[in-house]
Amino acid sequence: MDLFLTARLKPAKDFLSIIRPEDAQKVDAKGHGLLPRALANHDLPSRYSLGHFLLDQGAPITAGDGGATVLHVLFGQVSHDVGEDARIARRLIDAGANFNARDENGRVPFLEVLNMKYSDEDLNPIYDLWFEREDADFTSVSVHGVSPISFAKKLPFRGAVVDRMESYVRAHSR
Repeated sequence: MDLFLTARLKPAKDFLSIIRPEDAQKVDAKGHGLLPRALANHDLPSRYSLGHFLLDQGAPITAGDGGATVLHVLFGQVSHDVGEDARIARRLIDAGANFNARDENGRVPFLEVLNMKYSDEDLNPIYDLWFEREDADFTSVSVHGVSPISFAKKLPFRGAVVDRMESYVRAHSR
C-alpha cells in the first residue's frame, strides 16, 4: 500500500514498518506531505503517535486537501482526545503551522475547534493555544459569512468561549 494511504488509513505499526528515514520529507503530486494524512487517521492512538513521529522526523507542515492546514485536519476529525489534540497542536504551531491560516473557504482552524462535540471547559487546553497569542483571529469571515465569534454565538453551549473571544478582541484591537 502507498505510504500516504497507510498514514491515513492503517494503524501506526503498519506505517512504521514501511517508512524509511528519508520518507518523512515526501510530498505527493499535489504537494501534500505525510503529516496531514497521519492527522486524519481515524484511529486515535495511531493519529497521535504518527503525528508525533513525523514531527520528530522533521516532516514538512504542508496543507491538505482544500487548502486545509494541519490544524484544520487535526481538529476537523470526528473523534478526539482533547489533551492529545492540544499537545500535538502546540507542537504543530511551534513547528510553523499557522493557527490563523484560512482554507479555500476562508475558514480558520478555530472554527473546527468550535465545532467539536465537547464543552468549553473540556476544550480550554485547545482554546488556550489561541488566547495565549497576540494575533489570534476570531473575526475573519469565511466565504459562507461565518467568523469564529459569529459561529460560537449561534451555539448555545459556547457562551464561555464567546465571552473570552469578545474580551480578547477588545483587548487586542487597540
